[in-house]
Amino acid sequence: EKYFVSPANSIVLCSIMGFLLGLFFAMALKNDPKPLRRGVYFAIVSVFASLIASLGFFVFSFVNVLMQGIGDYMVEGDLSQNMLVLIASIGSFGIQWCADAVLVFVFSLIAHRLLDRYKALRAGVGVNVVFKTDFFVVVIVAFSVLWAVSYVYVTRDAELETNKELSEELDYLVGRLEDLEREHGNESMDNNENQAREALSGSTLIKGYTMEADGTVVVLVDSEIVLSNNPAFEVGEIATDVYGDSRAGYLKQLAQSGDMEQILYYVQGFDEETMESLKNVPSARELGYMKIRQDGPCYIMMAKPSSMVFQTRSATTSWIVISVLVILVAVYLLAANLLKRIVITPINMMNTSLAKITDGDLDERVNVPHATTEFDSLSEGINTTVTALKGWIGEAERRMKGDLATAKTIQESALPRTFPPFPEVDAFDIFASMNAAKEVGGDFYDFFLIDDHTLGFLIADVSGKGIPGALFMMAAKTELENFMSTGMPLDEAVATVNHRLCANNDAGMFVTVWAATLDYATGELTYVNAGHNFPLLRHGSGGEWEWLKKKCGLFLGTFDVAKYRQETLTLEPGDELLLYTDGVNEAFNVDEEEYGNDRLEAFLAAHNDLHAREMVRSLRADVASWAEGAEQSDDITILALEYGVAPEVTGSLTVPAVLDNLDAVIGLVNTELNKRLCPPVIRNKVEVALEELFVNVCRYAYADQEKPGEVSVEYIYTGNPSSITVQITDQGVPFDPITREDPTKPSNIQEAKIGGLGIFMVKKSMDDLSYIRDGNNNVVAFRKEW
Repeated sequence: EKYFVSPANSIVLCSIMGFLLGLFFAMALKNDPKPLRRGVYFAIVSVFASLIASLGFFVFSFVNVLMQGIGDYMVEGDLSQNMLVLIASIGSFGIQWCADAVLVFVFSLIAHRLLDRYKALRAGVGVNVVFKTDFFVVVIVAFSVLWAVSYVYVTRDAELETNKELSEELDYLVGRLEDLEREHGNESMDNNENQAREALSGSTLIKGYTMEADGTVVVLVDSEIVLSNNPAFEVGEIATDVYGDSRAGYLKQLAQSGDMEQILYYVQGFDEETMESLKNVPSARELGYMKIRQDGPCYIMMAKPSSMVFQTRSATTSWIVISVLVILVAVYLLAANLLKRIVITPINMMNTSLAKITDGDLDERVNVPHATTEFDSLSEGINTTVTALKGWIGEAERRMKGDLATAKTIQESALPRTFPPFPEVDAFDIFASMNAAKEVGGDFYDFFLIDDHTLGFLIADVSGKGIPGALFMMAAKTELENFMSTGMPLDEAVATVNHRLCANNDAGMFVTVWAATLDYATGELTYVNAGHNFPLLRHGSGGEWEWLKKKCGLFLGTFDVAKYRQETLTLEPGDELLLYTDGVNEAFNVDEEEYGNDRLEAFLAAHNDLHAREMVRSLRADVASWAEGAEQSDDITILALEYGVAPEVTGSLTVPAVLDNLDAVIGLVNTELNKRLCPPVIRNKVEVALEELFVNVCRYAYADQEKPGEVSVEYIYTGNPSSITVQITDQGVPFDPITREDPTKPSNIQEAKIGGLGIFMVKKSMDDLSYIRDGNNNVVAFRKEW
């Protein structure tokens, strides 16, 4: 402790070593070495740094010993034995070096590990946790520094207090000694050592002074001990026997200077034998503090051991440190609370509002009550930005809606909508439908007569969206139709479109296509599947469906040059072909479940008797029912072709939804029924059903509008067996007549309710009644056979 509390060791050396350790470890970890190499670097730094620290400690301590022993050197001309003992008591250089190296190595590894964990934890936490953690580290560092400083301060203060106490006690004893001299005559005491010994030997000068409470008190006359409370200093002994001849002059000089000196307490001699024994005697190594006063031939010496000088040091240091620690903890809690109130809470409130804004709620406003000017300014800036953003988004949405509407118009206008498209050809029936998604996906279909016995048809999907996708779709459709119409082999036509159009576009769009030609005189079907969904083929009316699982080519646009292999098969009368795009089997419901191929197979197995038109519409209705409530993510395009069956006869009429148009609607259907020699009983049932459904639309569909909307009536006549299917479409409020509860039979005439039987009559009189909500449209269809 003698050397540690010196400023050279406790402040200068620690500061130097702190800087050097930081520098050495920064150099060792510069390139982030692997764990094993990092451990080796830590060991090297620890050994090297400990060597410097140990050398510095011994140098500073040795200088401190020399500075304290300079009086010895001046008096005796050489270093005293006491000086040599002090130097020897510094300790073993080798032991200190090794111990320091081990401690530095172990604690450095622990600190490095804790730092890594702290960095990992800090990466995913908020400013509140970071502040608390960092501030906690600051408190620990401050606590450690305060403990060391307090220890040094209390040690210095205890030394000063001991010097003061010893001075006061010596002044008191000198005063009593002077009183004793006056009792025996001043001159005789000053000049006669024997009289001084005689007077002191029987006196009570040091009575009451105990070693336990006051330390060692010794009174000497010249160099003889005459009074002592310490058995180590026996009365009658000569000082040279206790201290050695070389110390006699120094004791006189110390008495004259009045300085307090550090000593080795309980040491009785400094011969060579004692010097060796000091190494193994712990009590001989205890530091003590001594002061001497002289009065004539008399010397009064007082000494206290370190255990007595510093007996309250631990308690005082602990009290100081604990008190300050309590203050630091209080400051920590107050600072954390202040940070939370002034910074964290406003930030959390702002983040909550920003989360709502990020989720799309642009009506949310950032409002932090009782916040500082900086947060008010930030909130105002965010709100201003969101307002501007809302305007920009609104403008962008308007432009986007316009672009999508234009794209949808382009897309739909390019598709053939007239069915049957070739009423003069009775060798096949074909029907197709395309329902565009909100973001137009570029689906398209096409069919055309190549010559008097060949039909060309295709279904495709463009990867692009919006107007670019629609324009690309038109270009691809036109190219394919032109090449196929010229009689170019199908595989060559698809490959040419791939090379000329798809592979050279800057937008990187491509097309998946299923294209075919049908010789409807012989039933020979030639097709190419360029990355499209596998179509399905039904064998005969009511037969089973199978997948045409053959891909004949890559995606259009995947490579500049691709070879496509066409396939050929022969259709028999009654065979039906179903084509579709991803919007069918990849339609999702509100639970994000996919419609899928299994559900498609199950639908076809349950509806294997439907003709082309009803097949397309029923499949659309089934997909719409599956995805009800979920936004349509892709275009839904379906094409069905039935070979060897005459095309269905259709008719349509679109009129305002008013009762005055009822006769025109019924007249449209009756004209076809009369042409097909429909029995009067059947015709009457069809008229009643049509009237009931049309009147419901006129009365209720547009009840919330000032002007009535439109209603479209379409019919499809199919032979073998004869049947008519009537479809009524409006854009009014959603209404599903099928889910309407059937009326119950009243128990008596008084309980019978007027009305409510129309839908029930339609259900009972028609062979089939269906409803789908197709976008904004109510679509009701009924079918009657005869």
